[in-house]
Amino acid sequence: MKQQLLTTFIAAAFTVNSSLAQFIVYDDIFSATGISDQGIIAGYKTQGGTYYIWNPDSVTTTDIGGVAPGLGVGGQARFSTNGAFISGTSIGLNGPEMARYEVATGQWTPLGSLGFIIDGTVSGGFTISGDGTTVAGNSWADTTGGNAYAHAVAWNAVEGLMDLGSLFDDSAKSTRANASSGDGSLIVGWQDFNGPWKSAVWRKNPAGGYFPNEYILIDTTGDPADEYNQMGECSAVSADGVWIGGYGDYANNYQPWIWSEDSGIINLGSLPNVGNGYVSSMNADGSVVVGWFDGMLWGDPQTPFIWTQANGVQELNAYINTVLGYTTDNYQVYTADLISPNGAYIAGYGVDILNATYFTYRVSLVPSTGIKETTASALTVYPNPATDLIAIENTGKATVSITSAEGLLIYKSEINGKQVVDISNFAAGVYLISVQTSAEIKTGRLIKN
Repeated sequence: MKQQLLTTFIAAAFTVNSSLAQFIVYDDIFSATGISDQGIIAGYKTQGGTYYIWNPDSVTTTDIGGVAPGLGVGGQARFSTNGAFISGTSIGLNGPEMARYEVATGQWTPLGSLGFIIDGTVSGGFTISGDGTTVAGNSWADTTGGNAYAHAVAWNAVEGLMDLGSLFDDSAKSTRANASSGDGSLIVGWQDFNGPWKSAVWRKNPAGGYFPNEYILIDTTGDPADEYNQMGECSAVSADGVWIGGYGDYANNYQPWIWSEDSGIINLGSLPNVGNGYVSSMNADGSVVVGWFDGMLWGDPQTPFIWTQANGVQELNAYINTVLGYTTDNYQVYTADLISPNGAYIAGYGVDILNATYFTYRVSLVPSTGIKETTASALTVYPNPATDLIAIENTGKATVSITSAEGLLIYKSEINGKQVVDISNFAAGVYLISVQTSAEIKTGRLIKN
């Protein structure tokens, strides 16, 4: 394990492109699909290949297997909040199947299907609850009349695989789950309706399973079958289950949107010279939302945004450079695909306009909360590399966290001054260590022999 991580570290083509390493770039094609509170990113390098975990802080990537989306396979590698589990797709008895990956064991567990095989696949995992207990996605449901269609499905260890169904018996109207609340009690996604994908919300039934999905309506007193009264596809939900976000379409003038029971629909607005807007992710309480806008014309680049209640929609490149104070140079961000539940990190992709190549990035939002982040030069940990014990020097009270290269939180403790930590039970490899006070976060790499 140690040799694998060190080899990856030496060979990786990463660029750190800011003071304090707050805007970190992976200079290669990598589709980021999930992010944990520790800022660890899951994704894939090639369609139909395997999933990877990228740790921007320890500068490592780890191949975790499974079957990435593409070439007929569906699924997304999404992290549980603490980074212990990942949703996705792996090989089951009948082909690619919805699965859950456990970071501590390095194992994928296939979670089942509705029993039909289409294009060599049976189901795909697209999301996981924050606590890691519920995985959801979709599965082929029938082949009646030769027409394949899919149903949203959810799994937990108590109830097994559950068919979330569709509002229509017509085989042409499929459903899929895209996002889950922190405890899995609320799942959102899309319902096929007359061609475009519309909003779908499934709520947990205390008696077991989930209630049939419902649309999010612009006018709750209006016709629920009117496609101009139905919001577009749901793509995000806050961990507390209060807020839902989604894709704009003709029903709301193509604006990205969020919704709650109390507020109803909130259209997030637009930016100059952009097309359709999409919410991609939100933090745990829905106070920060990210996404992107299409270009005005076919082939135009996408425009990423960050939204907050206080400041509305802001273009993310400008936000990174002016509000956060980082310099992105020739790296032009195109999308904001992910925000960690704690609101500390955003990830997505863009284009190096100097070299005309794609890159994936992670940017830290910590300075916007008034906390300063410093690098390893300000963090005193010794010995390093270490075998049994390490000493962490700090003045005053702080929280120490140690995270594996795969993104799993291994150790967390409150300290007051110098602290000695026993790492003898840690597996050999590279770890991220951070010390957080009320004023700053110190981060660095720790090598365990």
